[in-house]
Amino acid sequence: MAKLKPARLVDLDDIISNQIIGDDPELIALVMRIHLALEALLIETIHTIDPGDRVYGLNFPQKTELLASTGLITAGAKQAFDAFNAFRNHFAHVFGHKVTLPELLSLARSLEQHGIDFSDSVGHYSPEIASEYYGGSEGVLAEIGWCLLFDAAEYLREAGGREITTA
Repeated sequence: MAKLKPARLVDLDDIISNQIIGDDPELIALVMRIHLALEALLIETIHTIDPGDRVYGLNFPQKTELLASTGLITAGAKQAFDAFNAFRNHFAHVFGHKVTLPELLSLARSLEQHGIDFSDSVGHYSPEIASEYYGGSEGVLAEIGWCLLFDAAEYLREAGGREITTA
């Protein structure tokens, strides 16, 4: 994994103008909400085999490792969930990080290669088509989140946890 280095230095104007969370707060908020929901689903899945509080002391990769080592998720799912965690870490730990639509499409392709089910393979669209069909970066990220969380919810169900994927 690449080193997490600031994209630029923090200036007083950043703090004064409330831009400390970046140039695209909606995209950042969506990344964080997807990650929070994903981690909550992983915790709930772990609780199907270990209902104690130990899980709360584990970091994200330790949670996915535990789930993979016990067979509750596949090795591919672990790689996909860890890839999204790394993606989220750039927003959480790299000041001024920005993401482009081609980077989001690359993330979708990577997640799909690790077994995340994308009904329409959004990662294989060109940026122009993805912009047309999904409305740009936020729409593509929402699709990534939906597919990632749906798969995590299926692992929860398969582990004997709640069924949350039916309306």
